[in-house]
Amino acid sequence: MRRLALALLALAACDNHHETRVGAAVLPQCNQTTAAPRDVPTVVVTPGTTPPMPAGPVALAIDVDVPWSQISELVRATPAPVLLVGRYDKTRAFQLEDELAPGPALRVRASADGKFCVSPPGVDERYCLQSSDKRHISAAFVREILNKAVAEYAIEQATLVVEPGVLWADLVRTIDGTRTCCARPLKVALR
Repeated sequence: MRRLALALLALAACDNHHETRVGAAVLPQCNQTTAAPRDVPTVVVTPGTTPPMPAGPVALAIDVDVPWSQISELVRATPAPVLLVGRYDKTRAFQLEDELAPGPALRVRASADGKFCVSPPGVDERYCLQSSDKRHISAAFVREILNKAVAEYAIEQATLVVEPGVLWADLVRTIDGTRTCCARPLKVALR
């Protein structure tokens, strides 16, 4: 029994190389990232909190379980926020939106029940995929479906509709999966 307790204690002390934390926030994992600046204050956002914002540039460390509806206004009102994500156990920066070129864009929709949908412009029908747990969106599934859509429609940009209740981590995975679906990164903008 003592050996089991020591083994569990040792296991609990191990670093998780696939988790990045900033204060109380567990950051969503992301593939397409940039270096996080070190010279800006960091504000940690957890579910149900509205932290005070300092004046000037700020880095936002948003917990995976914060709904987009809780932070969308905060992110939009913050001048040039640095959005922090994880790349394995490293803290990195994430760009929320790209500037789209004039022309058509694929439509992607993310919902809080682990479902995302893709459709070409001007078409009401969508191809949707929902995770088996009906809770979270998988970036790998987004990549796979967007890769097929880009090949079929030859459109290399997308607009994203985020339904109420989508968690920050699912939004990041949807954007990251869309951007990294193909040989050339897709541009993504929120609608």
